[in-house]
Amino acid sequence: MAGCDSEVVKAAFKKFDKDNNGLITYDELEAVFKEIGGFANDEELRKIIASVDEDDDGCINFKEFLALSMKLQSSVADKNLQNIFSEMDSDGDHFLTKQELQGGMTKFLGRAATDEEVEAAMKSLDVDQDGRVSYKEFAGNFLCRLHSILDAQ
Repeated sequence: MAGCDSEVVKAAFKKFDKDNNGLITYDELEAVFKEIGGFANDEELRKIIASVDEDDDGCINFKEFLALSMKLQSSVADKNLQNIFSEMDSDGDHFLTKQELQGGMTKFLGRAATDEEVEAAMKSLDVDQDGRVSYKEFAGNFLCRLHSILDAQ
C-alpha cells in the first residue's frame, strides 16, 4: 500500500481488534464501520469477513486483515466511502473544501476538529494541491486515514 507502511497497518489492526485477542470479530468490524460513519448491513459485513477468512473461523486475523486492506475499494467499502464523502460535501460540488472537511471531521470524531488536525488532513488528502479534495483523493489509501481518524479519538 503506497504511503501506508506496515506499522500503520498493524496499528489499524489493533484499533479494529478492540479486545486485543489477535482477531477482529463481526461485532468489532461493525463497531468500526459505525465509528467512521459508514454503514454496512449484516449481509455485507459477513461478506467482508468471508472474503478474507481463510481459516473459516468467522474472524479476521492479521494476515487476513492485510488481504482485507487490499480489498477496501470493493463495492461495499466504496459505497460507504461515497456516503461519507457525500455527507461531508455539503454543497454537492463533488469536492471537499477545508470548511467541509472540518465539519465532517468534527462530526465523525465526535468533537471539534482542531485547525491543526484539519490542516494536516487537508495536506494529506489534497494530493494535487488545488485547495480542495476530490472523491478520488479522499478514497485513496483509506486504511491509513482510517487509522489516523481512530487514533485521534
